[in-house]
Amino acid sequence: MAQYGGFGGFGGFGGFGGFGGFGGFGGGTNFTGLGSFLGAQDPGGYDAATTHGLQTTAEGLRHLTEGGTTPTDKELPFSDSANLAGLATWVRGSLYVSEYLSGISATTFAATDDDPAKVILAVDTENSLTFARPASDLLRDQCTLVTEYANLRAERSAEITSQLGFPTPYFAMILGLHEAHHSKTFELITATQVAAAHTAMIAKHHLAIRRPDQLDARIMPMIPTPGHGSFPSAHATEAYAVLTVLEALIADWGTLAEGAERVAAMRGLAERIAVNRTVAGVHYPIDSWAGAALGRLVAQTVLNRAGKPTDIHHTLYVPTNVDFFDLDFRDDAAATAAGMTVANPSHTVAAKPAFTWLYGQAAAELQGI
Repeated sequence: MAQYGGFGGFGGFGGFGGFGGFGGFGGGTNFTGLGSFLGAQDPGGYDAATTHGLQTTAEGLRHLTEGGTTPTDKELPFSDSANLAGLATWVRGSLYVSEYLSGISATTFAATDDDPAKVILAVDTENSLTFARPASDLLRDQCTLVTEYANLRAERSAEITSQLGFPTPYFAMILGLHEAHHSKTFELITATQVAAAHTAMIAKHHLAIRRPDQLDARIMPMIPTPGHGSFPSAHATEAYAVLTVLEALIADWGTLAEGAERVAAMRGLAERIAVNRTVAGVHYPIDSWAGAALGRLVAQTVLNRAGKPTDIHHTLYVPTNVDFFDLDFRDDAAATAAGMTVANPSHTVAAKPAFTWLYGQAAAELQGI
């Protein structure tokens, strides 16, 4: 048994230099773990002429500032969420990542004669999701489904390529979001996506499942094969995490016309985003099952961190050779037949100040005004 720690040593991710050090990842098309927090509101530097002009102007005006009164001794409130609004977006992004990952841990168990290898994800030491490692025979069977999905490539190529990064515009389309009115809603979406991406990478690392094209010569992906494991799907994780958080947000808004229909459309979108990765040839359907379960857990954790107590039930997923459909994922009998069981009782986890502030800000952006 191996223990994967709680990420306490990341210290707010200060060592990432404001996320700016990841700037070489080509706009985030394949590296989705930082999203639009990458350098957001980081002023950078001025051009050489402006820098020189500012310097000479400062020197020319300094004599007008001599002999002034002493600076104010008024201080900003200590360790107060009221300060968050004055921070650059990328700084808040760092705080969200730190708050979220500080409670995530993973424990691994090697395979035995009776049981497959597995990884258990915990939130604040509470076991919350267990993945059993899929066997090689199951992966080969799943490859047949992957080859059949290739028939949809011509129809879905625009979706697939535009969803290489976070598919935020697709959710915005369904909810009628725009930056002028919903800046904090977009920030909440990004924080959720970032949390989902990081959590998926923890599970992927331990489970170490090769991609379909690496097992079956018939499968030739239409996009580059990502440089990390296949199971669970990070895209499915991100889509179902955002879906679940937005369902709660819509309920809190209470002003969105035809909310039930929009939620139904978002559920169809989350399924479509997940399945598009199988169409592209880089994921098995079981990756979407695992990603949907993980996305649900991520969202439940985010909502708890945001001060909205949300029940987390320990879910066990032992994959079987089935296709992925959202209706099956939501149906207890179908999910059980697919290898997914949800246990009782449930638990909740502690709220955190940055997520609580962010969710409150997003909830105040009442849709429909």
